[in-house]
Amino acid sequence: MPPLRKVNFCNFCGQQANFRCMRCKKTFYCSVVCQSEDWRAHRHICKASTPHITSRRPCYLIAISLHGDASTPQRVYLRDLEMTTLAKGTEIQATVLELHSPSKFFLLAQSPEVLDALHQITTELQKTYSGCSSVTAYTPNLGEVCAVQFSHDLNWYRGLVQSMAADQKTASILYIDFGNEEDVPLNRIQPLATNIKRAPPCALRCCVARVVPPSDTWTGECCIVLRQAVTGKNLTVSVVGLLESDHVHLSTFLIECGYALEEETNVKPTKQEINALENASLENFKRLSNGKDDNTWAQPPEPLTQALGDSFSVVVTHLQSPLDIICQKVENASVIQELQLKLREHCLQLPASQNFRPAPGTACCAQFSEDNQWYRAKVLAYSSEERVCVGYIDFGNSEEVDLACLRPLSTSLLALPMQAIPCALAGESWSEACVLAMQSIVSNRILCVKIMGGREDKALVSLIDEASDPQANVAEVLISAGYAAPSTSCNQPAEQPLVWSCAELPTDGQTVALLVSVVENPEEFYCRIHNPKDHEMLIELGAQLKQHCKADAPPFSPKAGEPCCAMFSGDGAWYRVMVKEVFEEHASVYYVDYGNNSWVLKSDLRAITPRLLKLPFQAVRCWLAGVLPRGLEWSKEALLWFQTLVDGRQLSARVLSVTDRGYGVELESNGQSVAATLISEQQGRSSTQAVQLSVPTPRETHATTGTLAKNPETSFPVDWKTVELPLNQTFEPCVAAVISPSLFYILSPSQVDVKKLQQLMMELATYCNSNQASYSSSAVQNKPAPAAACCTQFSADNNWYRAVVLEAEENEVSVIYADYGNTEKVPYSRIMPIPLHLLELPFQITRCALSGKEHFPAVWPVEVVELFKSLLSEGVLATVQSFDGSTNLLSVTLSTERGRGQLNAMILDGLQAQTRHLPSPTPTLKADHPNNSTSSTTPVAAPDQPQPASVTETYKGLESTTFTTSSPAMALGPTQTPQQKDKVGKLQTQLMVGQIITHVQIRI
Repeated sequence: MPPLRKVNFCNFCGQQANFRCMRCKKTFYCSVVCQSEDWRAHRHICKASTPHITSRRPCYLIAISLHGDASTPQRVYLRDLEMTTLAKGTEIQATVLELHSPSKFFLLAQSPEVLDALHQITTELQKTYSGCSSVTAYTPNLGEVCAVQFSHDLNWYRGLVQSMAADQKTASILYIDFGNEEDVPLNRIQPLATNIKRAPPCALRCCVARVVPPSDTWTGECCIVLRQAVTGKNLTVSVVGLLESDHVHLSTFLIECGYALEEETNVKPTKQEINALENASLENFKRLSNGKDDNTWAQPPEPLTQALGDSFSVVVTHLQSPLDIICQKVENASVIQELQLKLREHCLQLPASQNFRPAPGTACCAQFSEDNQWYRAKVLAYSSEERVCVGYIDFGNSEEVDLACLRPLSTSLLALPMQAIPCALAGESWSEACVLAMQSIVSNRILCVKIMGGREDKALVSLIDEASDPQANVAEVLISAGYAAPSTSCNQPAEQPLVWSCAELPTDGQTVALLVSVVENPEEFYCRIHNPKDHEMLIELGAQLKQHCKADAPPFSPKAGEPCCAMFSGDGAWYRVMVKEVFEEHASVYYVDYGNNSWVLKSDLRAITPRLLKLPFQAVRCWLAGVLPRGLEWSKEALLWFQTLVDGRQLSARVLSVTDRGYGVELESNGQSVAATLISEQQGRSSTQAVQLSVPTPRETHATTGTLAKNPETSFPVDWKTVELPLNQTFEPCVAAVISPSLFYILSPSQVDVKKLQQLMMELATYCNSNQASYSSSAVQNKPAPAAACCTQFSADNNWYRAVVLEAEENEVSVIYADYGNTEKVPYSRIMPIPLHLLELPFQITRCALSGKEHFPAVWPVEVVELFKSLLSEGVLATVQSFDGSTNLLSVTLSTERGRGQLNAMILDGLQAQTRHLPSPTPTLKADHPNNSTSSTTPVAAPDQPQPASVTETYKGLESTTFTTSSPAMALGPTQTPQQKDKVGKLQTQLMVGQIITHVQIRI
């Protein structure tokens, strides 16, 4: 009975091992991977057993001459062979010799040189060793290249000794020219003769690039399928990397087959991973926070505000990449220095307190580890119970510090705005390799910054080193150094064909979050998938389109059915469109990222490049499944209901069918079925019901005789035009009515055109007196929506005026008179729809909201609304930050007597405080675009940018707290100051005089 063979186990994973460490020859491993993983621990005890093995590569050998001194044979190792000359990026034709797994297989290059060398070596080995006596066994060293007699054909080949058996009678051999392995008795192993050519191994050991097994090891099925796919075939192999042990990384189809996962590097954490980290941080904070000072009052100060086109000198304080730069204004250097001195004095007087445990998101003082100085910081997270991650708000860097290195801030130290300005280089896609080059350019230099645009919370800038001669633009320097490719301008015709794709909804029954961008009716509306990554890319695309289209453009001839760029007349911005029809001077286009259609001048079209088509078209056409109109068409009331249900909300959708009309979807808004709501409110019928045309109502009867309903432009529109206030102008607003911080009305500071208003009042009186009887019978059935324009009969003089609905109740409606500013409640019999031509003259009230609408909830807590009203009533100053197409977005500050605090921040703080005290807070739905429009002509714009369409906004008035007053005719709102009353009184007197003159002229 033969003796039992000793089984060795891997020192790292414990599996059976056939290899030994080539340095110490004492520790066993099952693979090179395990040896690499174990090296950190093993290197401290590993000592070389022979001076010959000094290479870091585990397979290099040295050879022996048969004609030399037998007592001191010259051994050959891999390092003595010629090196394989394969450079990164080389493509070769090869066949697979031996395949163990995707991590280990051997290729034979199909080149004349390799095939000739293999033939010469094999022939010379047979000549040299054919008559060799094997009486005396040769004992090779590990890692030695020997002449080995193959057991199947008894021919001689070059073999690498991988390991020795415990009884020293056999050795594990790898045939380096063919890739196969076997255990060979020592009497069939001889030292490699000196006359054998020292060519590199003909079999190239390779592994698949950028893939790892889904589990710890490759499955047998994977290896079989891969073997069947490559065996006997002539392959084109691309070398993408070289490992120290002569392994070559290749690309293959394993990922597509599902047998491998792509190895992820520099991957952003997923939302689930971020949530897990946030939850762990919160638990670390809460664990020891009972009864301690959580510092929640100390919120970080507001950042410095910059405007488009601003230019100023800066120094770079923190740089992670060209897209993540932190700057400080040079002009604020003395302020920052003074702040640092105050911080130092403040913190030296405060010893470390066990009671101070600031909550994440609050501001405090932190001691920087590198210089032990104190800086203002924001608590980012708790990595453990006693370690805190902080971000230095004036410099941009962050680090982890002990809790004892934190101190509370005083109110005075929080007064100064954040000095760190987040920036990103505009206009290019930058490579990762350019960070070091950029550091050398910007470090310790004063640079000139110009604001080119905005992206989320960063400013897109150009950086110029004015001190150099000539002046150097940082972006241009990086481009010339090869770190970025210049943008393709539109005067360079695209050589590549235009290829585009469209966003698709899943049809396997899963739900997806949607945001509605354009509404025609429930049977035709357009949505975007609510994906923050795609939304960010769409914002970046807007900046790229602007840069692309502003370049010098040659004549462009649009073709129907092809994409291009179009400038939207509403905001002057550029968007991707699909050309529908082309005429002599105009073209009909479809905005592919938003869903609206428009006519544009051909001179406002530009060619598009393939780079600008990489992002799939975002607009997805949908129709609401399960509901049909009650009649042949959707009523205006049904459209208003549908708009109110979907406008500005994140919807949950599930695809039920796909037709030529788009995706038939089942929609849920705030957990309620949109189709079921329309049916329950008698605004639609189930798709399983038959159409039942009712007897015409009195209103419809009058329509046949040429009265009110005959005019298709008569309605209660919510998209009435408001005055656009001058940007960056500070003024004292005259507040007329307040719904919430998301919607309030002020009197326009512009001068009234009395003559035009007189003419309008005459037309309004003629229209209302002619149509009042025909409309009054159905007024209650056609209730206007909040924020809708209408005609209202004033109770004091029974004259008709233009008005805007504040709140629609069961039997009466609260309105604000749009040209005077006073409010009252009237019955539905005193309101009428308003024709569009009577809305051409802008109202004297202006629609406004606080800036930062993206952070506002759909439903405001009553306490926060009352706080907002109270603060507005005490005198404020307002600055117009932007106009989103329908609303002036204001930044409001309190008066000097009230401390000049930021009302926007105070409202958000109040909202957060209210939310923390609610037992089950309503989730805040962030507005995806400034005006939450659902107009059939309104694409979704990037945040803080004007809409590229006519304004059509259905305010969330059905859910908003409404402010009303029971004041008599021409009464002033309760929030008006004496100065405001005087202003309104003068305006009203002026208008009343105009009316008296008009009446006299009529009598004549």
